[in-house]
Amino acid sequence: KRQMEWPSPWGVGFPGWHIECSAMAAKYLGSFFDIHCGGEDHIMVHHPNEIAQTQACHGTNLANFWIHGYFLQIEDQQTGQESRMGKSVGNFLRLETLIEQGFDPLAWRFFCLSAHYRTKLNFTWDSLTGAQTALNRLRAIVFELGAPGVSDQEYLNRFLEQINEDLNMPRALALVWEFVKCDLPKAVKKATLLEFDKVFGLDLAHWQPVVETVPPEILALANQRDQARKEKRWKDADALRE
Repeated sequence: KRQMEWPSPWGVGFPGWHIECSAMAAKYLGSFFDIHCGGEDHIMVHHPNEIAQTQACHGTNLANFWIHGYFLQIEDQQTGQESRMGKSVGNFLRLETLIEQGFDPLAWRFFCLSAHYRTKLNFTWDSLTGAQTALNRLRAIVFELGAPGVSDQEYLNRFLEQINEDLNMPRALALVWEFVKCDLPKAVKKATLLEFDKVFGLDLAHWQPVVETVPPEILALANQRDQARKEKRWKDADALRE
């Protein structure tokens, strides 16, 4: 920020981030567009300023819908209290940190889908582990369904109802788990789930299970153990297991 030299046709002051956002939005999106996003900290000051400036300049409210995402909450290791995650607070997580801990980046996405964007989401390592487990379960289900066929329009309509209800992702995910238990043909279920995933972005179409190659000597031990169990030689079976 820089104070302008006087005299100035604009008066004394400096450009601020409110006017910058209004100017950039108008330049690249026009003076009136559909959706404007931001964090919950923009509700009280930043976005009302953008609206006021655009009303004065263009006679519009800049956007039809103002969507505010709420902060991620993370537990303080020392106090045990929940607080928002951020660089200024010093408790932010990087995606690389999650990868180093053995988490799939898409497990993080699945975790975020579990809460509505206008509610605070509490992060714990246990909750992320649960998200990864659920994602892997869904991946396995979709993979085992085989080749896709024609999607089911009734379930697609129900899915769109939840998405159009202010992006209600938790309800959309709940519908997924209901859908995988239904009696529709596998090809129909596969096609429908892939349509759902165009919104979720979990890349379900391309996931494949990891193929593990068992060394011959390990396989031989496993076979010996099975034989020992069949013959009720429990001591030998335990030794082979070890």
